[in-house]
Amino acid sequence: MTLSTRALSPALGVEILGLDLSQPFDAATAEALLDLYRRHHLLLVRGQKLEEDDQLRFAEVFGPISRRSPAMQKAKAAYVSNARADGILGDGELYFHSDNTFFVHPLKAIGLYGIEIPPAGGDTLFSNCAAVYAALPEALRQRLEGLSSYQLFDYTGDYARRSTEEGASDAALRAVHPLLWTDPDTGTRAVFLSEHTAVRINELPIAEGEALIAELRGWIADPRFGYRHRWQPGDMLLWDNIILQHAREPFDTSHRRTLRRTPVGDPDGNRRFPHSRTVEGPLPYRAPAALSA
Repeated sequence: MTLSTRALSPALGVEILGLDLSQPFDAATAEALLDLYRRHHLLLVRGQKLEEDDQLRFAEVFGPISRRSPAMQKAKAAYVSNARADGILGDGELYFHSDNTFFVHPLKAIGLYGIEIPPAGGDTLFSNCAAVYAALPEALRQRLEGLSSYQLFDYTGDYARRSTEEGASDAALRAVHPLLWTDPDTGTRAVFLSEHTAVRINELPIAEGEALIAELRGWIADPRFGYRHRWQPGDMLLWDNIILQHAREPFDTSHRRTLRRTPVGDPDGNRRFPHSRTVEGPLPYRAPAALSA
């Protein structure tokens, strides 16, 4: 089956035209959606009127719904909202990041459905980090080989700042991931640095690691590799959480903003993240051997 689409940007994403996600769809449509997802990494379907179950059915085409976050343990779906009592991550700017990199297996994909949209601001920005990797100078690519980031997030902490060990509980979620991720099915490589939850680059002196994070930030935020999504009510957006990173621009919090979120887990995580590891408790910094004498 062929779905009618239009490109969203040269770097990533397609809008699917004429599809009503409130209605069940057959196996051929599901396979066509998966094919578009694999090739373009982000799918947009506009003008939808979706209940929670409709959105869940769409998300489950791409994998099982993840229920490991506190919000998802209490309800069918989570709401990114400044207008609901159960809302999470309601306002403020967010750096480019992938979700749940503080777990050894980050989310495979994320779905967001627009319900209440402010008149300006709050755009979601996306970056194709496989395209970023392909564009890096060879010297920088080689420099990233063998490096890893220490990822941390405390659900009881401050969502609006970059993660640090200072003030984080021993029970905060922690993981280590290589800075380069390789798709085991295609061999595609991508920069994999989730700055929002990055405490440090493990193998570098702190100042050098911060300089590298800043350098990669510039590459990831380059509009050549990106797509800016200006939300409309009824937008259903679903994207690859590993190949793509996303960020949020600030908005006037006197306006209501509510998006319904459906996180998709990764049942193939062991194969897709063979060099990542969980960290139990704070991970002490050890200076590189050449500098520790």
